[in-house]
Amino acid sequence: MSDLNRIDLNLLRVFDLLMLEGSVSRVAQKLHLSQSTISHALSRLRRQFNDDLFIPVYGGMAPTEQAKLISPLVRQAMLLLEQSINSTPIFEPAQSKAKFRLAGGDYVELVLLPVLMEQIAQLAPDIKIEIEGLKATDYSRELESGAIDLVIGFEALGRLAKSLKTASIITEQLVVIAPNPIDSTQGVITVDSMRSLKFIYPSNWGHSQALMDEWCQQHGVERHIAIKTSGFVAVPVLMEKLGLVTALPSAIARYYEQQFGFIYYPIASSELTYRHLLAWHPLRDKDPSLLWLRQQIIKAAETIESHDAALPRRS
Repeated sequence: MSDLNRIDLNLLRVFDLLMLEGSVSRVAQKLHLSQSTISHALSRLRRQFNDDLFIPVYGGMAPTEQAKLISPLVRQAMLLLEQSINSTPIFEPAQSKAKFRLAGGDYVELVLLPVLMEQIAQLAPDIKIEIEGLKATDYSRELESGAIDLVIGFEALGRLAKSLKTASIITEQLVVIAPNPIDSTQGVITVDSMRSLKFIYPSNWGHSQALMDEWCQQHGVERHIAIKTSGFVAVPVLMEKLGLVTALPSAIARYYEQQFGFIYYPIASSELTYRHLLAWHPLRDKDPSLLWLRQQIIKAAETIESHDAALPRRS
């Protein structure tokens, strides 16, 4: 063979079939090509291998000694190629010790992670999950490089790169939660009642707070921010001691209600309903391990939404 770089895989396919069929016409039928096209391919093969390869005989074509010599290697190469094209990578969660890195806010840690890890503990006890806080980035580079495997963020802000693959996983509503009943409301926070409240601003929940800020700006409301915190740990204590309120996603508000006996109030606006997005890079769209994890996150989100729907709503 004079030059491997000049070999066309289609020619090897023709060679392989000629060895099996022994007939130009039958090879042409199998490949849905004309006999002249197969004859032309055979001519190219002869020049490439500097050998006749197949000699016309009664009833068909017979391989030369050179053709017989290279035939097993060509057959093996074609089989390997077919296997590589048709094979699907397998991920076995029960045996896996993979570590996945997710970017998400405190919402993910407080609401989604407990449900997710309960599922994973049963299916894949050795898999590890790491969570890091959301940053001011579109996450294109982080996901492409593999520094982050998945991102869970808010759809409404539009901060994730448009090139990323996404799936909506949880529909949420911002509510106001208070340690004591708010006398000035009729069970719903209006624009007017919003002005009279003193808020804690948990900045680690900056994405949900940004949605609240945008809504207030659109409605000409200047929120009275009494305290800004770096996270959620001190929020319940500050609310209880100082009688302050805060705006949180409804799932977290219901968690506070169950744990601390607080009271949550819906806000009289459908504009504060938003969805959480699960995002990943297109390069890993068919990664079997990441596909499995996405399925687990979606299942956990459905569990949260079903539990949330079963809870009584305030009117």
